[in-house]
Amino acid sequence: MDSNPLAFIELDKTDKTSPYQQVRMQILVAISKGRLKAGTKLPSVRALAEQLGLAVNTAAKVYKELEATGAVVTRGRHGTIVQATGDEGSIAVADAASELAGVATRWGISEKAALGYVRAAFSSQVG
Repeated sequence: MDSNPLAFIELDKTDKTSPYQQVRMQILVAISKGRLKAGTKLPSVRALAEQLGLAVNTAAKVYKELEATGAVVTRGRHGTIVQATGDEGSIAVADAASELAGVATRWGISEKAALGYVRAAFSSQVG
């Protein structure tokens, strides 16, 4: 078994997307394409931070957001485990939400205002 299932992750320093977003998106894509299967144990936050040259808090934010979307679950001393099985709809929505957060941040739009736009978009849907 691969000792580091996230060895494939690479950060593009020329990309304007934040490093944590790049990592999170690469993990979600790997889950959706079956590269990371349910039950795969991910490296610790510290190990991921060291691997990628990130702050520990940045690596922790990646796992926290992945856990919030149901892609992974943290089981205390047992570590962080891939939970999602490639539910493309959930992953697509998580990616869209991530993109929205990035755009809102770049344009100085608050989280509250961005969520207002999302609510308005939902209320305008027919069906």
